[in-house]
Amino acid sequence: MSGVRIAVAVSGTGSNLRALLAAQARGLLGGEIVLVLADRPCAALELAREAGVRTLVLPLAEHADRAGWDRAVARALGTAGADLVVLAGFMRVLGPAVTDAFPGRILNVHPSLLPSFPGADAVGDALAAGVAVTGVTVHLVDATLDGGPIVAQEALPVLPGESRADLESRLHAVEHRLLPRCVALAAAGALSVAGGRVAIDAGIAAELPAPRRALLSMSDKTGLPELAHGLAALGFELVSTGGTAAAIRAAGLPVTDVAAVTGVPEMLDGRVKTLHPRIHGGILADRRRADHRAQLAAAAIAPFSLIAVTLYRFAEAAARPGIALDGLIEEIDIGGPSLVRAAAKNHASVAILTDPAQIPVVLEELAETGEVSEPTRRRLAVAAYALTAAYDATIVRALGPRLLPPGGPGEERLPARLGLSLERADLLRYGENPHQAAAVYLDPAADPDAGPFARAVAPLQGKALSYNNLLDAAAAAGVARDLRGHGIAIIKHGNPCGAAEGPDPLAAWEQALAGDPVSAFGGVVAIRGPVEAALAERLAGIFLEVIVAERFAPAAREILAAKSGLRLLEDPSIVRPAPPAVELRSAGGALLATDADTAPDDPAAWRVATARPPTEMERRDLDLAWRLVRHVKSNAIVVVRDGALAGTGAGQMSRVDSARIAVAKAGPERVTGAVAASDAFFPFPDGLEVLAAAGVTAIVQPGGSQRDAEVIAAADQAGIAMLLTGTRHFRH
Repeated sequence: MSGVRIAVAVSGTGSNLRALLAAQARGLLGGEIVLVLADRPCAALELAREAGVRTLVLPLAEHADRAGWDRAVARALGTAGADLVVLAGFMRVLGPAVTDAFPGRILNVHPSLLPSFPGADAVGDALAAGVAVTGVTVHLVDATLDGGPIVAQEALPVLPGESRADLESRLHAVEHRLLPRCVALAAAGALSVAGGRVAIDAGIAAELPAPRRALLSMSDKTGLPELAHGLAALGFELVSTGGTAAAIRAAGLPVTDVAAVTGVPEMLDGRVKTLHPRIHGGILADRRRADHRAQLAAAAIAPFSLIAVTLYRFAEAAARPGIALDGLIEEIDIGGPSLVRAAAKNHASVAILTDPAQIPVVLEELAETGEVSEPTRRRLAVAAYALTAAYDATIVRALGPRLLPPGGPGEERLPARLGLSLERADLLRYGENPHQAAAVYLDPAADPDAGPFARAVAPLQGKALSYNNLLDAAAAAGVARDLRGHGIAIIKHGNPCGAAEGPDPLAAWEQALAGDPVSAFGGVVAIRGPVEAALAERLAGIFLEVIVAERFAPAAREILAAKSGLRLLEDPSIVRPAPPAVELRSAGGALLATDADTAPDDPAAWRVATARPPTEMERRDLDLAWRLVRHVKSNAIVVVRDGALAGTGAGQMSRVDSARIAVAKAGPERVTGAVAASDAFFPFPDGLEVLAAAGVTAIVQPGGSQRDAEVIAAADQAGIAMLLTGTRHFRH
């Protein structure tokens, strides 16, 4: 059939009608609801009116007898041009005038496993009988009471001590899923009756439109509102588990609970939620294969096209002081990794998100093309397997010492060699915190001319570098390499809090220190060039942890020797651009590899997006701001004025918060007339508006947001010049 006209008969609240209307809105019903008919005034009629569907009330009392009422119903259905009739909680029995007019074209949904418990009180009768299993039946209506040929059935266990209201709620959830699917099969002409049995044409069923459906189960809710709103706007049905479902509802979005899909509430204190054929069948079905599509149709299982999972934070739990073994075991995610691996295996049909950072890319592709591209699905699948591998490795490392007898001294926890053939160069005093062990591993094949960090060069003075010293010193040297002339960078906790390109080293130091003199206390400094005595005097005037420079003059060494706790590290490579390299970073027990973000940008290729181009002075500061922002943890905003870093907003979950912090760090005097850089696009104009209100006059950013036009319009309104680079510099 095509252009099927559907009439729905109702008597109550209209929850099944709501499900049918929702399926119609998603293009999954196979036809159009043209009439909603009732035998009495009811809430369902109001629902139909709100949806713009014609309604009709035919009370039995207004007819001489039931046969006359039955003929009136048949006439109304005929006048409406109905091809298919659906009884959705209709509390009247149709007579021969209707059943003869629509043979094999009337569907009814009933809350029991027919032929058991027919009639108006099927739920009460089932409970009174003490059955352990009941369910839902969709059948074709004939002259018998709830006895026509069965189209589909789904069993549902009756839980011990379950109330009637709770059972009815679970039955309704099954009805809302099963009935629209059966209507779609009927509308498509997939149903035939022979010998009192319904046959479903597998070929037709396999070609029915698949719903846009996403399963979200996120222990870490970072990015969840953005993802949920984005998917809902694109027409996805959101299916979710407890805490994630609650968060989605709190965001004002409709969500289907996993229990409504499986028919079974979560059990065993939440250990079992998603481990069910109606979930994993919908994930693992390869929709390229007609037989898989047909099997889904026969089982009334709707497929998923997107899964988003963040796993229980086992590593954080393992690091929690005093956590008991049983408590740690409860932090092991079972359902999450199962979902991740299933979706990754079936990446031909399913996109698997395991990291909030993946959300913008996926939403952008869905908005542009309606689907997640195959290359992206492949990348997501590889990342998903890396995640589960790292997760299991973390569990082994954390549980191994607690499940097996301890062996060997503590140092053996840091083996001399790793699988990447890296050699342990030194044991550090401790790691990021005093209770953590740490070591330095080096590549024996590294270039002998590489910098001190690749060769574990000892400081010229002071005690050995700590884990955090090494991280900050390497970060500082990286910033300095991107500076020009007499460039100086000050690093605190991995982010530049001061940086400048001055006419001479002393001026550069004063400008860099002015960027954030409070944060510079206890910081790490990198100097692009030699340190002479005059600069050493200035450096000695503040408490610093490490100074990295091209070299230290003898006179400077003498001055700085008075600071016994200060480490000095010579790095001749600091005046040269960073060579191409692969960076390795740990992530939950795995190693992530990426090309180092060291390739220089070409300001000449940047595009002016606003009506006003930047001035030459603004361009110089924008160039510096863009070179600095790549070294700031995302979301990153930097403010630059007169060749120096004035304020930094780093590591915030929203870009607008980073903008507020950068402005606050700069202060009213330094931010007025300054420029700013953003490591990634502005998703909304709000971040730009914060900068504009503070007095920023020019901005450089990658562009590429769906709301670029809004952001550019806001810049034009504020008189701000904006350059778009086309390159993002996230630094997580």
